[in-house]
Amino acid sequence: MKRLLLTIAFAALALTWRPLPLLAADWSDEETASGVKKEEYLRYAFAGHKMELAFLYSLDIDCSLYEGYAYEIIKQPEHGTAELKPHTAFPYFPKGNPRVRCNEQKVDGQLLTYKPNAGYKGPDSLTYVMIAPSGLAWERTYKFNVRSMPAATSGRPKERGA
Repeated sequence: MKRLLLTIAFAALALTWRPLPLLAADWSDEETASGVKKEEYLRYAFAGHKMELAFLYSLDIDCSLYEGYAYEIIKQPEHGTAELKPHTAFPYFPKGNPRVRCNEQKVDGQLLTYKPNAGYKGPDSLTYVMIAPSGLAWERTYKFNVRSMPAATSGRPKERGA
């Protein structure tokens, strides 16, 4: 009877706890223990011009929104503004990903943008966090080298779609 109860308890735990599939193979032992994966990206930005950094969404294998993910800017830039706004766009999954078929329909998510102050040149940064329902988190910092618009460029730089 004790063995049966242990088996049932383990089966219930395996069905409700989902952090292992969310752990990337490149997590260090320290990140796995803390539950926070920290990443850093370097970008160039043009003073006064808004740029799209990331379209954030989470889809289940059937292309439905996977509920429970939270996104938050935890460190605003000192020389500009960052925003997270509701956004609808096409997702992107590479070939070989079981969700590649989801690329054919628009989904709801959050769009992360950054706009350095007009006239500012120099370094800046922002940090946002994505928290999974399991409590695991991805903390991503964008570091910027803000420059003035080159004279040879006419008008506003083209922004990439999400």
